[in-house]
Amino acid sequence: MKAQPIRNPKYKIKTVTDLLISTPITSYQLKKISGKDSSTSSKNYSPLDIRRVKVALNNLDEKNELNVRPPIINVRMAKGGTGKSMVSANLASAFAMLGYKVLAIDGDPQASLTNILGVDPSDENIQHIGHLMEHFEGKRTLNINEAVRPIYPDNMLDLIPADITLTQTDSWLMTRMGRDLIFDRLITNNPDFFNNYDVIVIDSAPGTTLLSYNLMAACKTILAVAWLDRESLKAMSLLFSNLLEINHVYPEKNLDVEIVANGYHPSYRHCKEALAILAESYKNAMNENVIPHYSGFVRQQSFLTEESKGPLVEQDPTSIGGRVILDLAKSLLTRYEITLLGFSENIKPLLR
Repeated sequence: MKAQPIRNPKYKIKTVTDLLISTPITSYQLKKISGKDSSTSSKNYSPLDIRRVKVALNNLDEKNELNVRPPIINVRMAKGGTGKSMVSANLASAFAMLGYKVLAIDGDPQASLTNILGVDPSDENIQHIGHLMEHFEGKRTLNINEAVRPIYPDNMLDLIPADITLTQTDSWLMTRMGRDLIFDRLITNNPDFFNNYDVIVIDSAPGTTLLSYNLMAACKTILAVAWLDRESLKAMSLLFSNLLEINHVYPEKNLDVEIVANGYHPSYRHCKEALAILAESYKNAMNENVIPHYSGFVRQQSFLTEESKGPLVEQDPTSIGGRVILDLAKSLLTRYEITLLGFSENIKPLLR
């Protein structure tokens, strides 16, 4: 039996007009296009409603799917504690809210992304990305859909979750020839599944493992989350050495990095200093959006239970943290060339 979606978030007209980005629309037009006429009591709009509105306004056709490999956003850092899982979960939710079909993949055995999105890895029979790679490499029967946990309805946000057994992936990877590109080949050879999405968001484990190397090698641009402290600055050099190694072995990859600073507080001197060093050292790689040190991110999960309330941007998109996440997601639409049925919303990035 297919799993049911965990949540179906709905948003008010004011929020929806921001999610439509640059397309002006009246509330009447919004209701008509989404099928919510004047007799409909609900004035709330789901991610699928927003997608339908964008498709209609831009004269697109859902039947004309491009069947191309979606861009991959691999959220990565060489150390833990930088907030990469929080960023991964919120970006996945934000892209769905913007009307894009999203596949989130938890590549970290700690399963933080899995938990934030509302799946309890201790209660479920998890098929993680390591299992899928092993079945694919061993030429065994592979049904990727069985691994998917729908977070939002209609494939607007799906998750391939993780649990602690993902740590075993490196053991069998060590015995394989061409092991660095198994994940890359998994995506390429299963277009009927992966090409249904507009973007893939991966939460990678910290440190350097064979699995994290695999997840990196399938991308064009790594999204590095740097907490504004001394240790993250030191870890950045290790991340760049990983990139250089991949580009040396596979020069056609030409892998690069986009850096987003996390945890900024204007009252903390070390935040200002760390941000200044990042901006000076990696000027051409810095994203213009800086994620604040905001309490709402901490409240995504209950302190007393394993219950998740969902990513902050889903709960409160108009909050300080929610607005920054949406701005970050909008900027990445351009950086990663994410399109809606081939249509680019063409958001001009700020000068770096």
